[in-house]
Amino acid sequence: MRLVKGLALGSAAAFVIAGGVAKAADLPGAEPVDYVKVCDIKGSTGFFYIPGTETCLQIGGFVRFEATEAFNRHGDDDTANSYGMRTRARVWFDARTDTEYGALRTFIRLQFQRDSGAPGTAGSAFPQFEGDDFFYDQAFVQFAGLTAGVTDSFWDFKPYPTFAIPFVSDRTLPLLAYTAKFGDASASVSLEDKTYRYRDATNAVQNAGTEAPDIVANIRVKQGWGEAQISGVASYINPKKNFADPLTGGVGGDNEWGWGVQAGVKLNLQSANTSDGKGDYVWGQAAYNDGAGFSYAGVGDQNFGSGRTQNIANFNPARDYLLIGGETEKTRIFNANLGVLHYWAPQWRSALHATFIDVDYRGVDADWRTGAIIGNLIWTPVKKLDIGAELSYVNNMRKSKVAYSGTSEDDSFVGRIRVQRDF
Repeated sequence: MRLVKGLALGSAAAFVIAGGVAKAADLPGAEPVDYVKVCDIKGSTGFFYIPGTETCLQIGGFVRFEATEAFNRHGDDDTANSYGMRTRARVWFDARTDTEYGALRTFIRLQFQRDSGAPGTAGSAFPQFEGDDFFYDQAFVQFAGLTAGVTDSFWDFKPYPTFAIPFVSDRTLPLLAYTAKFGDASASVSLEDKTYRYRDATNAVQNAGTEAPDIVANIRVKQGWGEAQISGVASYINPKKNFADPLTGGVGGDNEWGWGVQAGVKLNLQSANTSDGKGDYVWGQAAYNDGAGFSYAGVGDQNFGSGRTQNIANFNPARDYLLIGGETEKTRIFNANLGVLHYWAPQWRSALHATFIDVDYRGVDADWRTGAIIGNLIWTPVKKLDIGAELSYVNNMRKSKVAYSGTSEDDSFVGRIRVQRDF
């Protein structure tokens, strides 16, 4: 009997084991690993395929610390800051997919920022961005020559080599553009949101409303020797009919079209102090606009640092147009830049830059001009880490004396240090 029971138990155990093995054999195996693969995109690095797709993605960004100190600032008082600190972080995502029409591109750039300086204080360290900020700096789609979203204005030409932004337009804004390419050259037409060009509250309030986008066009070429661009803009002016101009006392004005033209060139130079023999360059830019606005000359964009050293708020009026006797008098603005970047060694480089703006108001004795010279020295101890110092000298000259100061000329110095790590 014991033998029979043993055989029965053994048979049952064998059946269970065999059944278990059979079920185990029926289970699906682990999915093969889909390793991340590098994308080969001409002229770009750091792209990889998103697993399971044909889309290439690049993730990058930087963290930057800056501190500035202003000296001999016009209109100094105990309530206006002469120094400030800023920390900025940017992260971007660049996704590209090949299609039968060419590359489909989506780009998003996020910006996080914290500044010192009391918000709204004239002379605060970073008057354009006081306090804390988080926003998307760029977000656009490109497809078959079309660009739609928030990105750099097609007017801009800005390969400046300094920390401080000189008198040159450097603006991201909503736009809809089309670009046609001809080898190494291209031609673009762009409809751009002009409200992002309003320099301050006065310019925004005096406008009755936005009735048309700014129309911007450019022709651009980029080759081994460098790059060049010609830009043009037409901007519709629609002043409030009951707005009392605080500078002239005039009320109302006609609708007008403002316009502007710009030309810029960057020349790449051979360098004996870099591993690839490249890196040095010189660039220049000049622009003239009649009523298109100060933003097209970089006023409201430039960031010499502490104390609004360009003294637009304290020393010089910045109005895109004036209202005089029921007429709209457009402001004529000329700006120019010349800069050079030179590598002393692979880890050491310097930039020297001169920038200038001349403002002509029609019918008002408030014309002014400002010039600045900016120089820096940057150390790169390891790849993608920059530690640098910069000094700016700014000179303001006004046709008429400023009432509260009794002077028509003003000088400022601004020192700046920066630490930046890119990835």
